[in-house]
Amino acid sequence: MKPLHGLFLSCLIVLHGGAWAQRQIPADMDTAVLKNVDLPYITVDYGGFSWQKLLSLGISSGQTARLPVSRFVRIKNERNRFIVIGRLGIQTGKTVALKQDGSGVVQEIWILNAAEQNQAAQRKQ
Repeated sequence: MKPLHGLFLSCLIVLHGGAWAQRQIPADMDTAVLKNVDLPYITVDYGGFSWQKLLSLGISSGQTARLPVSRFVRIKNERNRFIVIGRLGIQTGKTVALKQDGSGVVQEIWILNAAEQNQAAQRKQ
């Protein structure tokens, strides 16, 4: 009986090891700061320098976009767990990675943790 327990535990550790690995942001995802959620649209700020931000004393960045969100959007939080679309509003101000389809509709949103934000910043440079 004991060898079966050991085998079972070994299989669990091997099979679930991927869940502990850090996720990698795909190259086709854009990063931005989530500014507003007004479903079925979100407003994001891509950051960077703009004259509009300078002239408006930081009130408007000039790099914002209002994007349509799919009804079937997949949203992952910092811990790589899926969250429902209704909980997206409390994530404003956080850095997100967005995957859009060919028509510009957001299909996937990842809320990034600090390490992923650094990775995304290095990739932009």
